[in-house]
Amino acid sequence: MGRKMRQAPVYFTLVQARFNAILALDSYIPKIQEKLRREGFPDTQKGVLATFNLNVSTPNEVGPHQVPVSQVTRYTFGNMDKTAGFILDQGALSFQTTNYDTFENFSETFLKGLKIVHEAVKLGYTDRIGVRYLDAVYPKKDEGLSEYLNEAVLGLYGRLDGDLVHAFSETQARNGSVNVIARTIIQSGPIGFPPDLQPVGLVIAERFRMLDGPHAILDTDGSHDHRDVFDLRQIETHLSTVHSAVIKAFEMTVTQRAIQSWE
Repeated sequence: MGRKMRQAPVYFTLVQARFNAILALDSYIPKIQEKLRREGFPDTQKGVLATFNLNVSTPNEVGPHQVPVSQVTRYTFGNMDKTAGFILDQGALSFQTTNYDTFENFSETFLKGLKIVHEAVKLGYTDRIGVRYLDAVYPKKDEGLSEYLNEAVLGLYGRLDGDLVHAFSETQARNGSVNVIARTIIQSGPIGFPPDLQPVGLVIAERFRMLDGPHAILDTDGSHDHRDVFDLRQIETHLSTVHSAVIKAFEMTVTQRAIQSWE
C-alpha cells in the first residue's frame, strides 16, 4: 500500500474527515456540486438514511417503548466510471475508490474535495481523520494462505478437521492520537465487504470480481482522533502519519513472499 504494486491486493480504499455539524448543508450543495463536477465527479445523488436511537425504556414509562428514528441526508458525487466518489453529510466528507493507484494521488484528490467543502461552508474544526484499506489475499494455485500471511493472524486456519467456515483476528494499537485496527478475515468464496463498510455507488475492479476460493481480507483502519482547528496543511500531515501507521500494520500482517507476488 505504500508503493505502487503491479498486482496490488487493495480493492477498496476510504478516507474520511469528520468535522463540525453543517445543519444548513442543503443550501451549500449547488456550489459544492458544481466545483466537484469540474473536478471529474459529475454523478450526483441525494439520499436519506434512517438512523435509530435504541434507548432502553425506564421503569416509569407507560405503554410500548418507542424507538426514535431520525433521517440523515447524504450526497454522493461519483466519477463517470463509478470507480471513485465523494460522500458528504452534515458531519463528514469521505472519498472512496475501487481503483486505487498511490496514496499521493488518493490523498490529493480527497484534499481537493475537502477544500471545496471548506470554501463553501467555512469549517471550524475536524475531530477525526481516518484511512481504511481492504486487501484481498488470494493464494496462487498450489499455494496456501500460510505462505502469504504472518502466522500470528492465521489462528487455527488449517489445523481443524472439516471445511473452514471462517477465521478472524483483530489487533488494535494506539500511539498518542493515532489509532490503528488491523483485522484479518479468512473465509472461502468470492470477495466481500465488512458489514459496516460498503462501496456506495461504486463497482469493484473486474480482476477482483473474478476471484473465488479460500482467501483472506485484510481490513486495516487507521485514524487521527483529536479535535483540531480546521487547517488543510495540518490535515495533510495527519493523513500521512496515519497512512504510515497503516502501512506498518499491513507489512506486519503479510509475508515477504506475498509482497514479491504483488510487485
